[in-house]
Amino acid sequence: MNEQHFRELSAARALHALSPEEERAFSEALAAHPEWQRVVDEDLETAGSLGAASAAAEPPAASRAAILDLVSRSPQFEPPAQDARGGAPGAAHDAPEPRNAPAPPGGGASPEADAPRARRRAGWFALAASIAVLLAVAIALPLRGALEAQDPVTIALQQVGSAGDARTSTVELADGGEATLHWSDSEQQAVLVADGMQPAPDDHDYELWIVRGDQPISLGVMRAEDDGDAAVLADGFEPGDAVAVTVEQQGGSPTGLPTTDPVVVIATA
Repeated sequence: MNEQHFRELSAARALHALSPEEERAFSEALAAHPEWQRVVDEDLETAGSLGAASAAAEPPAASRAAILDLVSRSPQFEPPAQDARGGAPGAAHDAPEPRNAPAPPGGGASPEADAPRARRRAGWFALAASIAVLLAVAIALPLRGALEAQDPVTIALQQVGSAGDARTSTVELADGGEATLHWSDSEQQAVLVADGMQPAPDDHDYELWIVRGDQPISLGVMRAEDDGDAAVLADGFEPGDAVAVTVEQQGGSPTGLPTTDPVVVIATA
């Protein structure tokens, strides 16, 4: 057995598609050529990677239709056409099949007979690998799109974090938490992230402000989550602005101006 024939058997074996005779021939060839073990390892690794490429999930209908279309257009292995008497064209139907034809050495099918089967299995292995990759891509792309947060706060944090002039400043809160402002002058983006911030008192809300010079600009109320975390976008931020948080009556300041001293003030100038 040459190495090419062994590779075809190894590819089919990785999918558990060998007949008992082919499995025996494979084992004998590997025993005679231990250096071919690298081929077996590569095929097993490929088959394992395909199996672990994605978690079990129902593929989108469009992806399933595209894959089925690929299968329908792939070459199929069909038996030879039969003539009117049910035999292959040109076959001698009156000639009896020899009963005592000598068996090939080894008690199994001849290498010439095994080769087409191995090539067919190798072809199906390649097709299965292609379909598995398509399934993994079809499932992973929509899943990745669903997992990637698209809210403005996350987008702004990503833009600020990748900017060359990205900066942060952290202040301690009176209730034991802390607040960090992330900003970039070049991106004109700022995001306030609070950690361990206690909820506002009953019938009150936190209100976020941009302070530009002496002018406070309300950005609306902000609420800490149950775990005390909060992340809000300082929309309209410009270089040199300060960001502040005050405690206002529920719904925000009725005057449009701060009515209490800020609990958070972070300057960016």
